[in-house]
Amino acid sequence: MTGRKHEPRRLLTVQEAAKLLHVSDDTVRRQIKEGALEAIRVRTTATGRAQYRIPTAAIDRVLGNTALQLQEEADPFEPLRQAFAHLTDEEREDLIDQAVQWARERRPVEQVKRAPALSEEALRERFAGNSLLEALRKDERDER
Repeated sequence: MTGRKHEPRRLLTVQEAAKLLHVSDDTVRRQIKEGALEAIRVRTTATGRAQYRIPTAAIDRVLGNTALQLQEEADPFEPLRQAFAHLTDEEREDLIDQAVQWARERRPVEQVKRAPALSEEALRERFAGNSLLEALRKDERDER
């Protein structure tokens, strides 16, 4: 056995693959049936149509390494990681504290107005006839 980690494959729907390949869904299905495009049959719909999932690697082979770049979501924090890479832990903490303080000064905290709490009697009145409430009452009676 090798020491490689298992990396899960990203699977695309027929529609997603068609969009990446700039072809119709029917063209993708035809390529799958002809064996020109690798796919995994996941199920058959109630109407009898086969449902497939296409590995991104198969699209990658067709497009020449561009599909994964288009399909995989970019890490939105990568620019921050690069900017923070040369800083010490202490410098990072200071910078984060400054950013939090800056954000708090510019965005006042809004007070959340809450309705006054209802009494137990008011709650029972409001939810009278509710089957869940009736079940809870029955449990209370049974416990006594």
